[in-house]
Amino acid sequence: MTLQHISYISRLSPHETIADLIADMERFRVRNLSLGITGCIAFEGERIMQILEGPRVAVDKLFETIKADPRHHEVIELERKTIERMSFRHWGMVRRPIADVVFLTQLT
Repeated sequence: MTLQHISYISRLSPHETIADLIADMERFRVRNLSLGITGCIAFEGERIMQILEGPRVAVDKLFETIKADPRHHEVIELERKTIERMSFRHWGMVRRPIADVVFLTQLT
C-alpha cells in the first residue's frame, strides 16, 4: 500500500468559528482513523494548517472533500509526497500549535 502525506493551509469561512471546528474534531478523528488516516491540525486566528497521512487513495479523497467544504476557503496545498511510514500513527488526529505543525512538516 502506498502512503501519502499532504499538508495544506486554508482560511475558515466567516460563518464558522474555531469553536465550531473544535466541537467536530472528535467526529473527524474517528472517521479519519476508520479510513487509516492520521495527522495533525492547528488553528491560528482564521487560519487552519493540517497534515494528512495515510493510504494514498483515502488521503487524496479526503483532501478533495476538504477543498470542496464550504467551511474552508483559500485552500493551498503546501506539500504532497509519498512516504514510507506514517509519522502520526499513534496520534490519530491531534491538535497542535501552528508552529509545531510547520516544524512537523519538515520531519516527515
